Amino acid sequence: MTRWLAAVTIAVAMLWLGVGVGAHGQQPAAGAAAALHAKRLELQPKLQANSFGEPLVLSSRESNDRLEGDVYAEVARPFAQVEGAFRTPAGICELLFLHLNVRSCTPSSGADGDRVALLVGPKRAQAPGMQYRMSYAMRVEGADPPYLRVTLTAPQGPLSTQDYRMVFEAVPIDGSRIFVHFGYAYGYGMLARMTMGAYLATAGRDKIGFTVEGKDTDGRPIHVRGERAAVERNVMRYYLALLAHSSVRTGTREEQMQARLRAWFVLTERYAAQLHEYDLAEYLREKRDDLARGDAAK
Repeated sequence: MTRWLAAVTIAVAMLWLGVGVGAHGQQPAAGAAAALHAKRLELQPKLQANSFGEPLVLSSRESNDRLEGDVYAEVARPFAQVEGAFRTPAGICELLFLHLNVRSCTPSSGADGDRVALLVGPKRAQAPGMQYRMSYAMRVEGADPPYLRVTLTAPQGPLSTQDYRMVFEAVPIDGSRIFVHFGYAYGYGMLARMTMGAYLATAGRDKIGFTVEGKDTDGRPIHVRGERAAVERNVMRYYLALLAHSSVRTGTREEQMQARLRAWFVLTERYAAQLHEYDLAEYLREKRDDLARGDAAK
């Protein structure tokens, strides 16, 4: 890979790791909880019958200067278990680190509130040493009746990108199940559009998303490609990180991390056509090296 293509790869990795809030704006937490319950009722037909084989709905949208993706799903986890894990910057960092392009995540709290600092980049075999740092403000909301909303925001990013946002919402369905929403989006300008176009014409030309836009002459599904496909892949990776993180509750901190890494990889391989990038050994080796560098830097 040429150095130019490596630079494009890391730039696009950053653009597609930009984090985004869903389409609705902020509202009082009690009203947001009611809205999320209403969204579950609205989506019931799609939650009950879809290509995922589980109660999950994924969607994406593209405008002239913005990309957004959302996952809504019913998950077999107690609300208290998930709420407790994701109310702190440290818990959010544990989740985000599972993503294959997140090299480190550092939580902090101070006078300006809670923050998480990400170091991201492609796998080292593609672009060794090419990484980018961004710092996100974190906000946590809750309500009675039970509701959790966590947002991460950054006003500016690389290559004319802006309004980086992520949202995680959850409400209980009953004592053992929750309804979750994971939203992801960013805005971009001309430089970012050109960079993404270069990537999609080279290293990203064969990558697909989850939305089916039609069928070919043999009746096989035609999946979305391009920028929307990239958003869909990453919102799914973060949603699967939620599942992997919340599936492991026992063991030492190191044992939990290793179990979550393996769980995340297994979950992503269920959608290998969209998400496969590594084999398990390579993924674990890179994450082990990332953790070691993080420990050495402390």
